[in-house]
Amino acid sequence: MASGFRFQVSPTSGVPIYRQIMDQVRHQAATGRLTAGEFLPSVREVARDLQINPMTVSKAYSLLERDGVVEFVRG
Repeated sequence: MASGFRFQVSPTSGVPIYRQIMDQVRHQAATGRLTAGEFLPSVREVARDLQINPMTVSKAYSLLERDGVVEFVRG
């Protein structure tokens, strides 16, 4: 994502954390702050920064890929 971008989540909001991540990526893409060719932070990086399970981030990224919002580039 744009350098310096950090996800912000609220575990007490009632919205699942994976949804909060997805909503933020969608918003960034819709407003043009996330453009084609930019990379999202790695699953491990996001999980570490937010102190959440990496599977939560992985789920969000997988659903975003399924919906055509992002494309995985492995490696």
